[in-house]
Amino acid sequence: MNTKRVDADNIDEYSDYVDEDVSENMDRMYYRGLAAHDPDEDDLLSLLIWEIKSPDNEIKTRSELKWIYAADPSYISSVLDSYHDDALTDGVKMTYFESSSIDKEKENILRECGFTIRSVENRDIFVTVDECRKLSIARISAPPYVQSIDILEDSEFQKGLLNILFKDEDPSLEDIAYLPRMWYEPWVSCCTKTDGKVTGLLLVHACPSGILVPVLLFAVGADARINLIEMMRYSISQAAEIYPGDTLIRIHRRTRSLKKLSAKLFPGKKGEPAIAGTRPEEDTDEEAPAGSLDE
Repeated sequence: MNTKRVDADNIDEYSDYVDEDVSENMDRMYYRGLAAHDPDEDDLLSLLIWEIKSPDNEIKTRSELKWIYAADPSYISSVLDSYHDDALTDGVKMTYFESSSIDKEKENILRECGFTIRSVENRDIFVTVDECRKLSIARISAPPYVQSIDILEDSEFQKGLLNILFKDEDPSLEDIAYLPRMWYEPWVSCCTKTDGKVTGLLLVHACPSGILVPVLLFAVGADARINLIEMMRYSISQAAEIYPGDTLIRIHRRTRSLKKLSAKLFPGKKGEPAIAGTRPEEDTDEEAPAGSLDE
């Protein structure tokens, strides 16, 4: 079995095997990939894509498997062996994943590979632009001081983003400081400014599939709570004007605060049944239950 690195330069070679919304992330700082090929025919046998979390923390560095492909479930173990070596090189202590699409045969292979598996509710929920437009907060227009991020200079955007990220310690957001402003949908993403400084950001990414993904909602300062609501009003209004009503929005409920917010906005909305798994990559005293690693 020949193992090859997968990165932004060759991800297009695997377009038949990897979801397009996952593929576009391969040029992000903490994304990695491995592909195992048949040594004789060069056919693809298995492929992994993962993201490193908390890379600067010697104790809590983790890796989240974002994509698992196998021509046959038995090939998963071989690529995971190569992955283990890479994970140790990056200082990874724990690997985890969550998926609604892994069948029982692959699940059993992952157990054999050392993963502790449990059933969970998927952290992602999907709503439509129309569902957002009908929310009570969307009945009032946002004030003029909430504006598209397109008004910001790149340096101004970066400075405001870094200021906000300094106050938001969510490890899921660690690499967004390195993403350019144009990575976000400019007319749905918005900002607030106070005394000429960026004090609030609502950043939305438009995926290749057409799905909209809120990436960051955060504000600082005395008016932070009000600005959060006003930015949501702005973003919903803009999305309803630009996108068809059935456009999907994927909300990743990665923290308790996001779970509470989504439950308040969309009561009764549930994620799909999923399985989550964790595996220690080296000896650690930390025990983290599968499916709650980002909390």
